[in-house]
Amino acid sequence: MTIDWARVFNRVWEIINPADQSASTYFSGGRFMAVVREIDPYFPDYGQYIENRRSSGRSTTRKDYFYDILLSLSEDNRFELVQRILDRIQDDAAEKVAEIRKELGGLAAVPTPRISGEAWNSDRLSRYLQEIDSRIAGGNYEGAVTLAYTSLEGCFKAFLHQRMPAVGIPVDMIDLAKMVRSNLRDSLKQYPDEALAMLTHIAHMVDRTRNQFSESHFDKQADRWLAVFARDLVNSEIRLLLHFMKERTSAVI
Repeated sequence: MTIDWARVFNRVWEIINPADQSASTYFSGGRFMAVVREIDPYFPDYGQYIENRRSSGRSTTRKDYFYDILLSLSEDNRFELVQRILDRIQDDAAEKVAEIRKELGGLAAVPTPRISGEAWNSDRLSRYLQEIDSRIAGGNYEGAVTLAYTSLEGCFKAFLHQRMPAVGIPVDMIDLAKMVRSNLRDSLKQYPDEALAMLTHIAHMVDRTRNQFSESHFDKQADRWLAVFARDLVNSEIRLLLHFMKERTSAVI
């Protein structure tokens, strides 16, 4: 499926550029850049980026540089950027957000996992695994790893929301993994800590792979095995977390 990114951007822009700049859907340059840096932490910050554009004689109008940034990203990161923005404005522009998601189409365009006790289950995992396999089969190994990252991140958040609802949930993947591991360690004292250590090891591996995949010098076969390896590790880790989430739900019932 070919995405008309100019059309998608214009529809998003309509929501994030309201006449009232105090509206919750308004995205200043700094707010937009902060979302970009969630995806690429090494992307220039707002001040650096604007200064670079000024020095090169490029427009510093928000609409112009928002669009330029979107197009500078890989296809998968464009999806991720749009999804993260839509997540932030979902509650205040639900109808328009739903239309944009529908226009994007496909599993990759569904909302990122909501932070709720029912956000993850075996059916959702199966759907994501099928999409990851589809990307691998199509040679889109970077996209497969990105979706594996999104799946693990979403499950971590759902797990923490269910078991630690009063605690603030971190944004960083590694911080999420550490908090999940700590929670399980406190409740599973009879089990060896080495078993739970894999939670953070896998999170580190998937996070590092996603961030550096585009810089990989592996040949295509190595790219494939790395994507498959990430897929299998994430599958195992999410199934483990689903076991404990189901166990907690059954206990409540």
